[in-house]
Amino acid sequence: MSRLNVLIVCEHASNIFGGEAMLPLNYFRYLSKTKHNVYLITHARVQSSILKINDINQEHVFYVPDTYMHKFLNRHSSLLPERIRIVTFGFLMHLITQVYQWKLARKIVKDKKIHVIHEPAPVSAVQPSAMFGLGVPVIIGPMNGGMSFPSAFQYMAGKSERFLYQLMRIFSSVYNLCIPGKFFAQYLLVANKRTQNTLPKFRLGQVVEIVENGVFSVLDKPKPSAQSSTIHVLFVGRLVDWKAVYILIDAVGICKQNVKLTILGDGPLRQELEVYAQNNAPNKVEFLGLVPHSETNKHYDKADIFALPSVRECGGAVVLEAMARGLPVVATAWGGPMDYITAESGFLVEPKSRAYMVEQFSAIIDQLAQKPDLRYQIGQAAIDRIKKHFLWDTKIEEVISVYKRALNA
Repeated sequence: MSRLNVLIVCEHASNIFGGEAMLPLNYFRYLSKTKHNVYLITHARVQSSILKINDINQEHVFYVPDTYMHKFLNRHSSLLPERIRIVTFGFLMHLITQVYQWKLARKIVKDKKIHVIHEPAPVSAVQPSAMFGLGVPVIIGPMNGGMSFPSAFQYMAGKSERFLYQLMRIFSSVYNLCIPGKFFAQYLLVANKRTQNTLPKFRLGQVVEIVENGVFSVLDKPKPSAQSSTIHVLFVGRLVDWKAVYILIDAVGICKQNVKLTILGDGPLRQELEVYAQNNAPNKVEFLGLVPHSETNKHYDKADIFALPSVRECGGAVVLEAMARGLPVVATAWGGPMDYITAESGFLVEPKSRAYMVEQFSAIIDQLAQKPDLRYQIGQAAIDRIKKHFLWDTKIEEVISVYKRALNA
């Protein structure tokens, strides 16, 4: 079959909601540029942002209503810490959304003669899916998960959080049989072996490894590197505890070279981090807040080094974005960044302790600050790695081949 009718199903497809919401939107946009007919089901709360995207066929987007129950759960979920909120109120909201998605998908499958359904989000390997019994093959993923805090940072997960996550892992196979989308899915796509190991035990479909994140474009070479009076370090991400921005602020604060840190992003810890930076790295840190994704490249291009000290990062799309702009990246050797960075294309710091990470981030930043040739060398290796493994064009070709294999099977 030369032309496919594909239905992308997700709760949030958005260019302003963060990394996980970007994934289904990217699949929809990039697949729409191929010869195939692509449709999208997402939640009404992202409609305003999607309507602002010029290259989207708005007639191919269908919205799940923002019901009273959605609004009630969303309003009261703010009382809980974020990670607990995700696995409690967030889980319930997702199940409600899935009921509406299933009803809408059944209608679209019939009306648009859909050949295959693809559910790229949520990326959690244990979250159940209601995409089954729709008469067409279903592909779920790429999923990415199975993350916990490094042993030195276990204190960041409270007792209630550890209990809830352990409970989810124990019962994941049971409730994935009760809501058996992953049991019946033709293909389960995973980003790495770690995620494959956390999938529900009971499944009929085949597991395929495909990288979760990707980038739209890549430079041919890094910007010319020269000895500069000030070296600019960039962080991009939500200002939440597991991003460990405190570690980066401390590291910049003790750097011997003239280093300035720019923090792009917002979150519940912003005010606290601003005060912390004033006390521990005075005049060295600038907070720019949330910047539209379309404008982030200009900030990458102003930077000399990119740093991500996160201690619980399943993906880390910002690492790939920085590498694509030819920046040397310094990141924690834990989770997603380990899937992206090699010894030739960046630096990984073991999360042995907070003090160790501060010392290592600072030493590597100082080393790069003094050696423009090393920054250029690492940046070029990063670009080469992106071109080989992480372009969205390549990802789209891979997923289309999975669609066709599902139909042939």
